[in-house]
Amino acid sequence: MSGFEVYNDSGKLLVDSQNRSTLFYDKRTLGAVTDKGFYEITSPFGNGSTLGFTPQSFWNDGRLRWLQLGTNKYGLPGADILEENAGSMIRTARNIGMQSGYLDVFDSAGNLIWSAASASKMPRVVGFFEVPANYDLQNNTFSVSLNFVPWILVNNCPGNVSDDGTVTGYSGIALKWTGSQLQGRYISKNQRNWSQTFQGRGLRIPIAQFVGV
Repeated sequence: MSGFEVYNDSGKLLVDSQNRSTLFYDKRTLGAVTDKGFYEITSPFGNGSTLGFTPQSFWNDGRLRWLQLGTNKYGLPGADILEENAGSMIRTARNIGMQSGYLDVFDSAGNLIWSAASASKMPRVVGFFEVPANYDLQNNTFSVSLNFVPWILVNNCPGNVSDDGTVTGYSGIALKWTGSQLQGRYISKNQRNWSQTFQGRGLRIPIAQFVGV
């Protein structure tokens, strides 16, 4: 069917026949890092001595990237910087073949874009790490309490590291999973701070669960 929409009890759109769902592509365990401690990225979660670059095979390949941090692990995920053995990464993509099954949903061109048979391969966004407007994330740590280990959409995490050979800098949101809370703090050095970057606007990072992973 086309022209089809499904909403949950909170009035949030779950299925829309004009938008294809992203599907599970692969899952990888995060291991060793390089340049550990080199950029001295200081945050309330640590002095940066344990932080380094994760392999580029995990990043920037056009897919959505979902990070699950281990307990008491942290990093600057938007800049590809984490601790060693920080957790796991799932990648999802829209060009994965959709399996036909019960309750097939098609777009106006007749393309299959959702099915109950493929629903288990889709990230289930169950909440957000949502920093409200006018919240000072530069000087305050924002926390979200959760009763599950979250998968965090890295694509929505600001982060940057610069190095011109003389001066280094960084900015972005540092995230830590405590085992019961996802904590975040905006940090910067020789780059724009929180208020300069977001100018009073908030920040919303999707939090998801995956079935069977």
